[in-house]
Amino acid sequence: MSEEAHRRKVAQLFANVEELGVSGTATGTIRVPELRNVTFTRRVRDVVDHPAFQRLRKVRQLGPTHFVYPGAVHTRFEHSLGVYSCVQLYLRNLLRTPAFAASVTEADLLTVLAAGLLHDIGHYPFAHSLEALHLKGRDTPRHEEVGGRIIRGEIDLLRGKETVGDILRNQWNVDPERVIAVCTGNFEKKPTQVDLVLRSIISSAIDADKMDYLERDSIHLGVPYGRNYDRDRLVSNLTLNQDENRIAVWAKGKVSAEIFIFSRYTMFSEAYWHHTVRAASAMVEAALAAFQSRSDLEGDALLDVLIRHDDDSFLQWLCDDGPSTSATRYLIQHLHGAERRLYKRVTTFSRVYSEPDKQKAYERIYNMDAAELYELVDRIRGQLSVKAGRPLHPADVIIDTPPRDKDKLETIDVVYPSAAGRTQYPLHELSRVVSGVQDDFMMVVKKIRIFAAPDAAAHLDPDDVTKVVLREVLKK
Repeated sequence: MSEEAHRRKVAQLFANVEELGVSGTATGTIRVPELRNVTFTRRVRDVVDHPAFQRLRKVRQLGPTHFVYPGAVHTRFEHSLGVYSCVQLYLRNLLRTPAFAASVTEADLLTVLAAGLLHDIGHYPFAHSLEALHLKGRDTPRHEEVGGRIIRGEIDLLRGKETVGDILRNQWNVDPERVIAVCTGNFEKKPTQVDLVLRSIISSAIDADKMDYLERDSIHLGVPYGRNYDRDRLVSNLTLNQDENRIAVWAKGKVSAEIFIFSRYTMFSEAYWHHTVRAASAMVEAALAAFQSRSDLEGDALLDVLIRHDDDSFLQWLCDDGPSTSATRYLIQHLHGAERRLYKRVTTFSRVYSEPDKQKAYERIYNMDAAELYELVDRIRGQLSVKAGRPLHPADVIIDTPPRDKDKLETIDVVYPSAAGRTQYPLHELSRVVSGVQDDFMMVVKKIRIFAAPDAAAHLDPDDVTKVVLREVLKK
């Protein structure tokens, strides 16, 4: 594409796709932290005003994290607006790349803008905690699948006067199924190069979703880690990789991409997986597991309950639904009762420990399924009751294993201009920071922790707990 043809194509796209926020035809703005003006058009407003989208006002972005960081009460609604704004920013900068501008249509741009807006529409209270249980034989609603069903209008409670899919089809002139595929990565047919590029804007090492939540979570948690990179330099250096099927960065943006990935690492290390946050998360997961072990609710029946509640009312519903002696009520009263009593660490296992028995115990626990973990907890609790000098409640001890979906190396292609054309390298091959982050994440950040109720922890010696865990894990 010639420079003049490129200029004309971009001008046409900017003029016709008012959601890019540069044509001056936006109907208004909404302000979100921190000092962000998200431009609205009529069709964006119609999606945002839909009952299915408004429901996200009731779903906290970080679940139980607010029990530790009191400012972390922001919602999936705010985050979704922020991601939409970031997609606008990505597209405005990517359109400077002739290959991108030549390959995309108005429908392509609107599809990824809609995906940014709707990528989390399937979330419900404590979705990640419930999904982390992986209980055999249980039909746990996956928020990605729920999102697709909501867009299609398959959930009566959230249909409204028209479905979200109807708005996309009739007002945005895009295929709702393609929007769903860009959100989830599940394409019915072999995706085109453009499909893959759009997907990488929503999900990749430096995607719009991560760009928003790193900054937004940092603001609300009151920590600096997710904002320690040069945002403007990063987005201004967005381009396509040599295969033209994923976003990449020019060499000038290498350090910004490097620090972006490191910022995400520090957010996990110092905030998302801070030991007290993990205690609160583990308590919620254990409460949900205990609920599911005695409840017949699953699939659509469980989903109906979830989408009717916000985070707090769902916890209250769990308490009211179960017997007074249930582990679910016991845990939630510690977490959400009149007096907050978060569980305490009583021992920790990490791959970084040099002792062979601790390394072996870590790997065994890390690879246990839910049933094996529950059996192990029962054995450990029995041994610790002796150490504590009194019987422990069935929910007094919890094993917290880190999610296994964060083991993938986060990298991005770095593109260098050259006389022969373009040369690119994966960022982790150029940066010891990025390659080291993955090693350190696996070795240090992904800890396995044993938590106990405060009254029980006060009577337990960490060395005794470690010995009991090692004995029970390694005896087979």
